[in-house]
Amino acid sequence: MTSRSLCFKLMREDLKRRVWTIALTILSFLFTLLVPAALKSGSYLDEMAHGNLEAYQKIRLMERMTEVVGMNGVVVTMLLVLSVVWALSGFRYLHNSRQVDFYHSIPVKRHQLFLAQYFNGLLVPAVFYLIAQGASVALILRTGIGAEILGSTPWRMFLVNMVYYGLMYTTTVIAMMMTGNLVVALLGTSVFCGYGPAVIMLIIGYQEEWFHTIYRTEEQGRAFLRAINYSSPFANYMLALGDFSSNTLGARQILGAVAATTALGVLAYGLYQLRPSEAAGRAMAFKRTRTPIKLLIALPVAVVFSIFFYELRSTLAWGIFGAVCGSVLTCCLMEIIYHFDFRKLFANWIHMAGCCLASVLLLLAGMYDWYGYDSYIPKATDVKSAAVVIGYTDSWITYGKPETYIDSQGMENYKWGYEGVWDYQFKHMELTDLYPVMELAKKGVEEDQARRAEKDFRWGYGRERYIIGFRLNNGKTIYRQYYLPLDEGTLEARAMIHDSREYKKGVYPLLEQMPADTASVYFQQYNQQYALDLDQDEKTHLLAVYQKELEELTMARREEELPVGSIQFRTAEHDHAITQNQNNSNSTADIEGRCYYPVYPSFTRTLEIIEKAGVSIKPLNSDDIVSIDVQYYWVGDDVEKSREDKEGELISYRSAEEIEALLPALVYRDYLNFNEYYEIAPAGNVDVMVSFAVPRVNSYGSRSSFNFQIDLNRLSDEDIERFEFYGEKSYD
Repeated sequence: MTSRSLCFKLMREDLKRRVWTIALTILSFLFTLLVPAALKSGSYLDEMAHGNLEAYQKIRLMERMTEVVGMNGVVVTMLLVLSVVWALSGFRYLHNSRQVDFYHSIPVKRHQLFLAQYFNGLLVPAVFYLIAQGASVALILRTGIGAEILGSTPWRMFLVNMVYYGLMYTTTVIAMMMTGNLVVALLGTSVFCGYGPAVIMLIIGYQEEWFHTIYRTEEQGRAFLRAINYSSPFANYMLALGDFSSNTLGARQILGAVAATTALGVLAYGLYQLRPSEAAGRAMAFKRTRTPIKLLIALPVAVVFSIFFYELRSTLAWGIFGAVCGSVLTCCLMEIIYHFDFRKLFANWIHMAGCCLASVLLLLAGMYDWYGYDSYIPKATDVKSAAVVIGYTDSWITYGKPETYIDSQGMENYKWGYEGVWDYQFKHMELTDLYPVMELAKKGVEEDQARRAEKDFRWGYGRERYIIGFRLNNGKTIYRQYYLPLDEGTLEARAMIHDSREYKKGVYPLLEQMPADTASVYFQQYNQQYALDLDQDEKTHLLAVYQKELEELTMARREEELPVGSIQFRTAEHDHAITQNQNNSNSTADIEGRCYYPVYPSFTRTLEIIEKAGVSIKPLNSDDIVSIDVQYYWVGDDVEKSREDKEGELISYRSAEEIEALLPALVYRDYLNFNEYYEIAPAGNVDVMVSFAVPRVNSYGSRSSFNFQIDLNRLSDEDIERFEFYGEKSYD
């Protein structure tokens, strides 16, 4: 009891010397909480008194009032400043030898002195914040908006802010314990808050620079983000605020921050007990920490310098210069800070030499792949299955499903919830024929070695991207990405992978759809949508037939054919989402137009069933077309015949003879987007819009004009010259 009473007396005495800190705290909360709350609540009452507020204006004013006691960025910034101010004002005497002698001569145990000063920095701001928050809530409630509008937000926000205030405050206290100079303590606080995220970002940058075949899944990317968020008290605070605003902040995260603050508080207490009195005035209170801290800072800086200078000229010499320059500058600067003496630049040249050597070795290891990362290919016997993402092809596929959200009116609506394209494919694709996969990987390693030798940093141009995931027998998955030329070997391996059913099942979600899940079927041709009148057995049969023909679709067939239409097998969930939005008078286009799949001319059984359902599938003909509008553009000085007279000109071809001449060369852009493997020779100087006689109706509404392209392969040389198209045929 006597010890507790003494601690309270010490806290009271400590506050007497920190009057200016208390005054700053009061003023901070006054102008960041109370004054804004009073202004905005008064403005709300004035507007309500005039009675000229629209409903949305009233809602906006109420939101502004609640933001004062909720997610208030000004309050957060002020708390960050106060956490530093209270730590500095509480323990600044440790940086002055006379004050240290005075405080340590007081007949009070050192741990009681520490606890009094430490808890003052935690409790006093909390008390003033609580008072200011309560008064602000009272000012807002006097407007009559009701406590249910505010809910528990002000008190949850108070809890979050104070928990992370404590974390930031304790971090600054540790910086005060480890240093003997106020400026160095501030630098130390900055290092504690920024070092972890900076090093993790450097690791990512180093890998991206030197590991040419690296690929990270979305989950791996999230893991790095989590590491960044938990490597710094400041980053963790920002993460908590983001989670709070999205209503995903949980008790586990808050308890974790409390536990971290407690652990750091114990560490600060231990450092205070170990701290020698003569440390006042020094840069670092503990000599043993100098070398580790210097090396931990100097080495990352040297790596950054090496990458920076290497990027400037792409030569080894400049990379080494950057590594040495970064090491020398940082080590010299740290020695100046440690000794407060410019003459101590090279006081520890051994450390400097070691840092130079380590940074140069890291540069060489990355440049010449000493890690063996890019040259690594697992043995086929160690691989259980594989997955391959081929370039950016089939980007039309929709992954995900409808998901609910609550609109501003409180009504439940649906939007499309997207799933990561490549993550889906890696999760669902299991290739057991490893020969073509291994061939691609071997070719990728050879190409990367050539890239390193040639120092060609435009390696992606004229090449196709392949991402390979190897599932090993031990349960691990290894990812690599390669940029390969479209030569005979690559195309052969690509075709073998594409034509396998295992590949298609990993790419097309429709192949996993069950008949019982299919509620309705729609078909589109040139943007005209048709609902197929089929009973459940006919839907089941059509789904099975289409799935079979899609599985049998080969690369060779895709290189020769364009789709003649597209088909959609809606699930019950998909149909329900559309109906729900329609009932709420909300847009359905975002979800209604999803999950269409191409129908190729070779899908004869699918087309037969569609025609039996009453849809006439016919090729594009001149009777359907009113005009073909061609927008011409300037194509450069290298054109044999000058076409500058048509630059920027829009010509509408309407005569039957002109339409018949252009008709064979028209390629519908949507069908071309379905099949990136189909090669056309596009006219490079025009945009083409085709206007239909009868408007086309689908989920996006009614339209008459649509984007097409001109395929020069389908035009005679005379017609190309006649219509003044620019480009070359890909074959004769």
